[in-house]
Amino acid sequence: MNIFKHLVGVLLVATLAACGGGGGSAGTTAASGAASAASAAASAAAGTGATAATPTVTLTIVDANFVFVSTNSIGSGATFYVKAVVLTAAGSPSANQLVTFTADPTIVNLSQLTALTDAAGTVKVRISPVSLVTTKAGNVGASVTVDTIAITNTISYQTSAANVSLSALTPANASISALQSTAVTVNGLVNGVAAGNGVVTANFSATCGTFSPANASTNGSGTITSTFQSTALCSGPVTLTATTAGATPVTATVTVAAAVASNIVFKSATPSILVSSAASGGVKQSTLVFQVVDSGGNGMAAQNVSLTLAPSTISAGVSFSVGGVNTQAPQTVTTDASGNASVTVSSGSLPTPVIVTAALVSSPTVFASSTGIVVTAGNATQNAASLAADKLSLEAFNVDGVVAKLTFRVADRQGNPVPVGSVVNFVAGAGGQVQGTCTLDTASSCTVAFTSQGLRPASGRAIILAYMDGEESFIDANGNNIWDAGETFYPVGQLFRDDNENGTYDAGTEQTYPGGTIGTAACAAATFSYPSVVNTCNAATWSNNIRVRRQITIALATAFANITAVSARSLSGFAVHVADQNGNAMPTGTTVSAAVATAGVACAVLSTSPNPVFNSPNAGNHVISLNSDPTCLTARVNVTVTTPSGSATTAGF
Repeated sequence: MNIFKHLVGVLLVATLAACGGGGGSAGTTAASGAASAASAAASAAAGTGATAATPTVTLTIVDANFVFVSTNSIGSGATFYVKAVVLTAAGSPSANQLVTFTADPTIVNLSQLTALTDAAGTVKVRISPVSLVTTKAGNVGASVTVDTIAITNTISYQTSAANVSLSALTPANASISALQSTAVTVNGLVNGVAAGNGVVTANFSATCGTFSPANASTNGSGTITSTFQSTALCSGPVTLTATTAGATPVTATVTVAAAVASNIVFKSATPSILVSSAASGGVKQSTLVFQVVDSGGNGMAAQNVSLTLAPSTISAGVSFSVGGVNTQAPQTVTTDASGNASVTVSSGSLPTPVIVTAALVSSPTVFASSTGIVVTAGNATQNAASLAADKLSLEAFNVDGVVAKLTFRVADRQGNPVPVGSVVNFVAGAGGQVQGTCTLDTASSCTVAFTSQGLRPASGRAIILAYMDGEESFIDANGNNIWDAGETFYPVGQLFRDDNENGTYDAGTEQTYPGGTIGTAACAAATFSYPSVVNTCNAATWSNNIRVRRQITIALATAFANITAVSARSLSGFAVHVADQNGNAMPTGTTVSAAVATAGVACAVLSTSPNPVFNSPNAGNHVISLNSDPTCLTARVNVTVTTPSGSATTAGF
């Protein structure tokens, strides 16, 4: 009887093992796993020495109703899941276990790669083919750790091709205006039945305009939705197309009303500053750009634009440059794909604002005018030139390498900048080195360095000359921007560097710099700042070809001062003259101070003025103000001069 019962038990276990469903390796189904666990537990209890039971993970493929799919086939257009059942070694459901799934992403998509088991030890993740129209096979793997034991399992699957189609591409509005949009829908079908959520993806395109999104998937009803957006360039019938892999494209038509130009804007002028046609150099042409836009600010192509010069601009000689030919006649230009209409203007002889008006040929009330463009005289003129230094006296009579920054500035006769990049030349006498050239920036200025070095002149004074090409200044009495006979001008002659500062060229000892127009008439009264060789000016005819020049002196000062009284002592103070040992100014930045040196007196110094010394190559006076106490007539006052390097000279008075 006991033997019979034992045989029945064995048969029952075998029967339960045979009933397990799904693919995977033999003995890994839920039933076989439970039987193995029970058998192992029984063997262990009986002391037979059999291997101890381990946790199991069983994989099956189920459909949308979670019904077991015996073929493991993932049909396109339907919903399928990979189901994992995790049991403990004792065969009980293992809840809240993290299961990790793996699959070939080129064949199938998994809705998630990790998930937790429920109270029944079960977890399901959706599996779907990457392609609806191809057949492939692969494996899905699952791994989980139960009671510190890592277990894995795999199950094989096969995808099957489906008949995918699109139908009824339909815009919500059959007619729209440019820049408007309309919703568009299309149906996705698999084997003639509405596709499920996310099963079929359609790509949208249009002969003009865009879709957003450009691709979308079916919803739960098998409908795919996107939005068509027309652009400013769309007009007339626009073909909309939806496509998906393995299906015949479907099309529909939307009629788009053309956009209407609503405005013209002035965009740019390159460059915005021109020099007159009479200038010897500089840029004399500029390209102006206008843009035709619709109500949305979008550029409109193929629009005819009329361009005209303002009368005041024409009278100044400005013209259009068309194919290398200058003309002042109105021009018609067709806008490009961005809605831009461009035209080139050439300067005339007069300074003037350049005003060009652009108007739509089809609607002249839509127009715009250029702004911010000017023609300047362009040539540097003598009366507008200047030369300055940040330090006009350097503590450099016995020290090399002391630097002063020199800045040359210039303008044309109208006070406007001259062409950027114009070259200024610099030369210097004994006592230092000066950077040879610099080029003018947009502010018509440039800066160079003067550095003390070499043999110092006995006078302790270095002469620096700056010059460039330009024209003589004149008074334009009739406003035509051209010198006419009889109009006052300011002639300059041949350039030289006045090293001894006497205002007169000394042949054989001073350097000349040929260039420009040289005449034979007397020049204006001698001036150090604008040196000209005598009798080299032209008294009858103005010249637009001269050396525009400026000259400056920098003192190379000694470190110690000579301090001398220049006024009698009074109760309120006295004045002293402060100079370096060559009679020049003390270095720029030198301070002058005073203090009462007599003990026991009530006299006190109130101030020293100026303090510090002026920025000049020439020595100057300083006033020592006292408090007017009677003892100020007899008290000794020490005056101290201190240079930027710290050298100090004191004199008592």
